[in-house]
Amino acid sequence: MSVGSAPIRQAGDAPNPNFLYVYVALVHYWPGSVLRLVIMFKLLRKVLIFLLVVIAGLVGWHFLGNPVYQRELVQKAEEVKENLGDSQKKPAWTGTVVVKDAVKGDKVVVDMETSHRVVVRLAALDAPELRGNYAHPGQPLAEESRDYLANLVKNKAVEMAIVGTDAAKTPSALLTLDGVLINAKVAGSGMAEVTTESIEKIPAKLRHEIENAELSAKQAHLGVWGLTNYVRPVEYRIRHP
Repeated sequence: MSVGSAPIRQAGDAPNPNFLYVYVALVHYWPGSVLRLVIMFKLLRKVLIFLLVVIAGLVGWHFLGNPVYQRELVQKAEEVKENLGDSQKKPAWTGTVVVKDAVKGDKVVVDMETSHRVVVRLAALDAPELRGNYAHPGQPLAEESRDYLANLVKNKAVEMAIVGTDAAKTPSALLTLDGVLINAKVAGSGMAEVTTESIEKIPAKLRHEIENAELSAKQAHLGVWGLTNYVRPVEYRIRHP
């Protein structure tokens, strides 16, 4: 019996073969398909986790295994620590001075606000020694170092911050001209080396700027770093008192 075109299944009729096919597929194949999907998903998740670990390791090696990035991280940590703590280094004196001349690659004569001249040393720098007498012939690039500094600041008004004194009681200062730290400029030219004598008295950010400038000069073999048999100024002074 049928209503319209849709057959009505009577009791005792044979099962619809299409229905049997769907039933057999659901009973016999569906559980296996689900299991395979679950296994594939777990394997895919493991592969993704493995890839993420490998990528994280490569990124970590690139940054943490690279001396340049290690240096940057250490320096940044020092700067943050100094800014957050109570150990911020403040200069003993700051003001504007006029540089009259450079007497050495790391020393200048300045006119202070009080109208008297003072010899100051560029903090954290040690330049080649000039000729003194027959027994003191001077070091290579000593005059070039002095002239380089003179070309930078002679007869110019600069911002000066005195951060301490050296062993000879000469004021050690940071000089800034038009926003450029002259101490770092000289170190970056290779015309003077960075010394630990007064560098610890300098604020971390400026100290790192000077140290990084010297590192660039060393890598490029500029100035004294291009000399064979270079003798440090402090060693030269010991040999030629």
